[in-house]
Amino acid sequence: MSEEKEKTVREEEINFLAKKSLQKAENFSEIEKIKKKYLSKGGLISQLFQQISQEKDLEKKRKLGGLINNWKNQLVTKVKEIETKIKEQNQEKKLKKDEVDIYLKGEKIPLANLHPLTQIIQKIYDIFLLLGYQIVESTEIESDEYNFSKLNMPPEHPARDMHDTFYLNTNLLLRTHTSNTQIRVMESNPNQELKIITAGKVYRRDEDDATHTHQFTQIEGFVVGRDISFSHLKGTLELVLKKLFGENHPVRFRPSYFPFTEPSVEVDAQCFSCQGQGCNICKKSG
Repeated sequence: MSEEKEKTVREEEINFLAKKSLQKAENFSEIEKIKKKYLSKGGLISQLFQQISQEKDLEKKRKLGGLINNWKNQLVTKVKEIETKIKEQNQEKKLKKDEVDIYLKGEKIPLANLHPLTQIIQKIYDIFLLLGYQIVESTEIESDEYNFSKLNMPPEHPARDMHDTFYLNTNLLLRTHTSNTQIRVMESNPNQELKIITAGKVYRRDEDDATHTHQFTQIEGFVVGRDISFSHLKGTLELVLKKLFGENHPVRFRPSYFPFTEPSVEVDAQCFSCQGQGCNICKKSG
């Protein structure tokens, strides 16, 4: 037991200890120490009450008991006030921490990868930009005139069939190809040499299955200029396919009939999966 506790309890000592404990209670870090030292079950105040219980002078006993009890009540009140302040300050700190400062410098948040279609379009655009082509995009809602008539598809042409095309009204439709870009670019740039590449969504009334959908992406390029021949087309297609699939993938050109172009060809590249052996990806064609 400390020297203070071993002495006979006197009024001055109680007043001194009360003043000392209340001063310490001003310090947040001392709160737990004070509760343990003075207010706990075996603390100093409890021990002082035990000491005065042995006092034979009833008047003195009553007076000292009143002083200790008053001191205890003051200390309890003070401790509660400090604890409330601590809680309020902690809550205020938490609120400040959760606040968003709109004037802070923004941080770029990493996103997921680009869609595969977007990635392949960007790769193709990069190749054609190096060849001097210009990227142009056109509207997906198109008029009958720019989607069909000006592309040499008269009203009786089968592509105009209601069962093959999404018509919005008698004149507007969802474009069936990206070739509407050709007409619009040539009209706005008459008698000029052009090298254009375009990509975008097109719409046709196909039955959806594993290899067909009513909406798909088409990429189209065209060149207008002097002394342009089929060899320029062949060389461009070979370069693009080798850049996309690799130098070691053979490319095959097949004569084919298309009513809008003459001469016309279809181009095949060796399957990247089976290397020409035939698999489910290339439908056994290699």
